[in-house]
Amino acid sequence: MTRRRVTRKEIAERAGVSIATVDRVINRRAAVRGPTATRVQSAAEALGYKPAGSVNSDWNHATGQIRCGFLLQRRDSLFYQHLADELELALRHDTSLMAQLTIEFMDDYLEPSKVAERMRSMGGRVDALAVVATESPYVADAIDVLKEQQIPVVALLTDLSASNLAGYVGVDNRMAGRTAAWAIAHRGRPGTVGVLIGSHGYLGQEDREIGFRSYFREKAPDFKVLEPLVCRDDPGMAYRQTLEMLKSSENLVGIYTVGGGRVGTIQALEEIRPSPMPTHVCHELTALTRPGLIAGTIDLILDHDLSRLAHSAIKMLIDIKAAAPGKKQSAIVPFTIYTSENI
Repeated sequence: MTRRRVTRKEIAERAGVSIATVDRVINRRAAVRGPTATRVQSAAEALGYKPAGSVNSDWNHATGQIRCGFLLQRRDSLFYQHLADELELALRHDTSLMAQLTIEFMDDYLEPSKVAERMRSMGGRVDALAVVATESPYVADAIDVLKEQQIPVVALLTDLSASNLAGYVGVDNRMAGRTAAWAIAHRGRPGTVGVLIGSHGYLGQEDREIGFRSYFREKAPDFKVLEPLVCRDDPGMAYRQTLEMLKSSENLVGIYTVGGGRVGTIQALEEIRPSPMPTHVCHELTALTRPGLIAGTIDLILDHDLSRLAHSAIKMLIDIKAAAPGKKQSAIVPFTIYTSENI
């Protein structure tokens, strides 16, 4: 004898909610508060409801919250520590964000295959994932795999070109690069400008360098921008490269630290104390870069608004998971400009 299929109307009546609420809980079309979601689940189970086809992996643990995963880079980085703190604060301060957080860090720097492996492993524990990663076929393949599992992936801080990427949250990196160039061009006389980049694999850093060079080509052609030195966001490597740059580059009037490693550049400038001091522009105001801004080894810092970034990222993961699949979304977060006079 064929068992009669339980309808959503029956579940709604038993749980004392609307049919639309039942639909949202079962298909995760939008966030539903925990007690309501649990009541719907209990009613469905009591009636013997069996979902047709695939459902999201958290149906058996329905809490009404989207499980948002964040895969960040180096755990020992002050910047990523601050970002993790801001993600937790955003959830604590905004009760409308119906989410649970899983935050993990990569200890293997710039190992795309290991990043992709961790992404796939997180797929069984989250409903949507935000990742900081370099451009790689390994990462693109992991995004494809997670999409098949109905787990959207959002690029955080640095964009990715993967066709199945669901969104991007971060600053306009080309604008940031052009702003850095504007600061150096307006700070002093024309001359040679050095560039230190963490990795060309980060599209965000690539975009910053593109914006930086485009400004000088268009508006300050008397400046000579050197080929970038790749420091892998490592302070020790950036220190050695900056020392060599200071010793070998004629009329060095500016240095742009595109990614990490800026502490090494600060150390080199403090040791050599060239006269005149080249204008130094970098990113992220932290306990390690603030002293450089005060001492004059940094002239300008372009800083992420981590509070706004964290809130935007969580909201995007919730919205993308709750909505029907569509075109890639973008949330562009403004950056803050710091000098020694406004910290």
